[in-house]
Amino acid sequence: MTRPKPTAHRSLPAWRRMGGALFRMAATALAGGLLCATMVRFSPGFGLDEKQLDPSLSRETQAAIRRSHDRERNLPRFYAGAIKRMLVGDLGTSVTLGRPIGELFAERAPVTIELMAWGIAGAWSMAALLAIPAAALRSPGLGGFCTVLSGVPAALPAAGMAILLFRLGASPTCTIALVIFPKVYQYLHNLLRQGYAMPHVVLARAKGLRARGIFVRHVLAPARPQLLALAAVSVNMAFGAAIAVEAVSDLPGLGQLAWKAAVARDLPVLVMLTLLVALATQLANFVADMCSPAAGRPA
Repeated sequence: MTRPKPTAHRSLPAWRRMGGALFRMAATALAGGLLCATMVRFSPGFGLDEKQLDPSLSRETQAAIRRSHDRERNLPRFYAGAIKRMLVGDLGTSVTLGRPIGELFAERAPVTIELMAWGIAGAWSMAALLAIPAAALRSPGLGGFCTVLSGVPAALPAAGMAILLFRLGASPTCTIALVIFPKVYQYLHNLLRQGYAMPHVVLARAKGLRARGIFVRHVLAPARPQLLALAAVSVNMAFGAAIAVEAVSDLPGLGQLAWKAAVARDLPVLVMLTLLVALATQLANFVADMCSPAAGRPA
């Protein structure tokens, strides 16, 4: 019996996985940008400019302001042109601010990234401090108390939480953390509770094995794919919360830019922001997927 010739079939699933992920990233970003452009284009008041309300402007100036939005009215042509320019590094120009969108992103992105990073870290820290003891001790009273405690921030929307904490003098980072915390806690608590209920974990605890070893090896390690997926989702939740927080706190980040662009119906900025957020979300999902144990297994 002859041995089959060595082939590279073991590497094909990884390449296919990566290729499929890149295709999903591009398709999701393009679809999200088109949907955003469609919603803004057909929203009430599109094409109107506050400058047109100035009675001192001449008819020629008002006509020039109206013509500045003409290219945006043909949605397919506008979107195709925006994608074409983006591929060569030109993100366009903000209609309301009159500045290149790339410069606006470069100036504001560090503020939002730092705010999101600290907010996600704070949310996960609070969720872990409550979820781990509640799941490990299997105490209904402690679990109920933690669930009620985590439900209090969830009762307020992100904007309401931002206004309340802003009046109390709290940091915007705390607002981001409190907005994400309830969702992270509920999922993390359920995941750990299921892990501790597994038969082999119950047997290990009955034998008197160390609680730390049981938690790390038998509860936390098998849940790594779900935890990575939750971390990826946290990025998207953090940016959604950052829009309201930055608008209320007057922080010059991407969230504030998104809010101002939405109010002014600045179509180029909104489309590029949607593409950026979609790509960042898909990239986070891709990294979480590739870091999961299943990614390294041959098909």
